[in-house]
Amino acid sequence: MSTEKTEIREKEKRKRLLFFFKLVAFMLIKIFEDPISSFLELFFSNHHAPLRAITFFLSSNILISLGRIITVRFYLRRKGKDPFRSNFVLGINHISSILNVAAALISILLLFGISPIAFFTSITIVAAAIALLSKDYITNMINGLIIMFSDQLSLGDMIKIGDQQGRIRDVTLLNMVLINEDADIVMIPNSTILTSQVVNYSKQHHKKLTFEFEMKINQSMEVNQIESRLKSTITAYNKVINMDSFTLKTMEILKEAVKFKCQLMMTTADKTKEKEIRRLMNQTIIEIACEN
Repeated sequence: MSTEKTEIREKEKRKRLLFFFKLVAFMLIKIFEDPISSFLELFFSNHHAPLRAITFFLSSNILISLGRIITVRFYLRRKGKDPFRSNFVLGINHISSILNVAAALISILLLFGISPIAFFTSITIVAAAIALLSKDYITNMINGLIIMFSDQLSLGDMIKIGDQQGRIRDVTLLNMVLINEDADIVMIPNSTILTSQVVNYSKQHHKKLTFEFEMKINQSMEVNQIESRLKSTITAYNKVINMDSFTLKTMEILKEAVKFKCQLMMTTADKTKEKEIRRLMNQTIIEIACEN
């Protein structure tokens, strides 16, 4: 997580430095507007168009960047949240990117001397057709913004969506990026997240451990003995485990095997202890399976 924070800090520094350069460039263009206009007159018949396009793009970009900086600083100061886990910051960044793309498109139209209002009015039917063809992408983008401005899911949270479980690395306008326990990158569409059942383990003050396994059916199998054996295995960790939360459920009885689910609750989220408990429980389950 510290590496990710360093990368985010470096990105924020670059953004502030870029904002400063854009502001200086805009001021220089306004100060030397007449000489620049005379220079452009040598290459463009309508020399006002490129100057107008550049001025519009820079001024729009500066206003968007300034609005982003002020909004993010005000929000973080008021909420007192970690800027490296705040989805609000992520949402503001994506909205500013969308606005910058829109400003760039309008600047290109101004460069060729095309009125933006007239252009967008003339392609209304085409825009509607494009919107219908790309409705899935638009839905994902809207859902992505909803997730970003929600406090229910934050960067770094450990979550489970369907059969996928991992830590949230990023939320884009199209999907959520998870890193699972095998260090695989899993991308889940934003529309799937809002229509699926999501479990957020990081919002809990405790940690639930689940062990699913099968045992071959034989005459010597006794569920009570399996439960007692597993429960006695974790007695040494009674300070970090709520012993009353221990359960062993029979999930399914097959022709040659029985499926079990064992669950227990840790009082505190301790990664080191969790790994030790998982290793010990798995070892005990293997030993019981071999004995049977």
